[in-house]
Amino acid sequence: MFLKKIVEKKKEEVKERKKVLSVREIEERISRVPPPRNFLEAISGHAPVAVIAEIKRASPSLGVIKDNVDLLQFARDYEKGGASAISVLTEPNFFKGDLSDLNLVKENSSLPLLQKDFIIDPFQVFEGRAAGSDAVLLIAAILGREQLNDLVRLVGDLGLVPLVEIHGEDDLEKISTLSLPLIGINNRDLKTFEVDLGTTLRLRREIPPGIKIISESGIRSSQDVRLLSEAGINGILVGEILMRSSDPASTIRELLEI
Repeated sequence: MFLKKIVEKKKEEVKERKKVLSVREIEERISRVPPPRNFLEAISGHAPVAVIAEIKRASPSLGVIKDNVDLLQFARDYEKGGASAISVLTEPNFFKGDLSDLNLVKENSSLPLLQKDFIIDPFQVFEGRAAGSDAVLLIAAILGREQLNDLVRLVGDLGLVPLVEIHGEDDLEKISTLSLPLIGINNRDLKTFEVDLGTTLRLRREIPPGIKIISESGIRSSQDVRLLSEAGINGILVGEILMRSSDPASTIRELLEI
């Protein structure tokens, strides 16, 4: 299973990064970083559907999506197109991202940023905050219940917003005791890589009212967005269709023509 491979590689990566920098040193950097931008307000303030536009160079399921990515141009295009927030892939080995991407995008956009990575250690949350994250993706499938609880608490303590991602009923049960502002539902099957928007529609019915829901993966048209909006979904996270577009700003506007 590719998730297991990614997590094992991530453990090695974090171990090496801890040799270079201590949490205390990162906390000193955080003290000099401006306060987080309000990610939750950005999602809530865009009706009927908020767009989290993603910068993603590659993925295990798609391979290389785009070489030689101009981060600044994408950040400008996403903001111009009406995105509510920007998701930045910082995973280097399988998605070709980098922690420095967060910093660069933050300096050149007024939108709040989601750090999207495979977070398994508090050290990564501190690193992300120092680099400019305003929200952090936490994948329920790769975290134990206690580990997830601790990371959600840490993210909140740092003034950030946790976006906890679920893939199925097992994940729903794992997060049942957490008080979460946002839940992401990933439509991609982790074993087959197949995508089904029905995953969002099915799991949405099991989530208590009052929690903002973000649908992730496989969203390609305004018809898809309309379907999700009518089901009560508050936002969408889109990456591939924007990264492949010659005009990402127009593509965002087209998605929102519902």
